[in-house]
Amino acid sequence: RDYLAALDWRGLFNAGLEEVFQRCDVIITPAATGQAPANLNTTGDAIFNGLWTFCGTPAITIPLLWSQNGMPMGVQLVGKIGNDARLLRTANWLKTYLSTQGDA
Repeated sequence: RDYLAALDWRGLFNAGLEEVFQRCDVIITPAATGQAPANLNTTGDAIFNGLWTFCGTPAITIPLLWSQNGMPMGVQLVGKIGNDARLLRTANWLKTYLSTQGDA
């Protein structure tokens, strides 16, 4: 019963996302609650990833920001279901574009 309810919720979320993706190519969200951990004991809090995994949307995290102590901070890009290649192209474009902008 819980599984069937979850499938219903996923359908509702995906219907909403379909409307969003009619107006944009990707959604940009935080990838984690803060900077990357200083050690390799953990990858950090993945709380921002669960919805996209649940919905089955493609998502990629790229290190676009840096904390004051030099640790990377990931930004997550989320694409429309089935548009994995477009999401990868967009992530590559964004990373390239921002690398040419300096500290702007």
